[in-house]
Amino acid sequence: MKLNRNSSTEQYVLSVIQKAYDKGQQGDMDTDKMISWLKQELQTGYALTQSRKAL
Repeated sequence: MKLNRNSSTEQYVLSVIQKAYDKGQQGDMDTDKMISWLKQELQTGYALTQSRKAL
């Protein structure tokens, strides 16, 4: 089970990084905006993971 959870976490992080890269390529983000966006997305994902564990 632990391997699956880590794998899904890694997939989530990679998908967030890919979205940020895509947005950067479109010119929608400078570095500061990208870091802020990444931080928010990863914190949201972490919070969702923690709330699922609590259930």
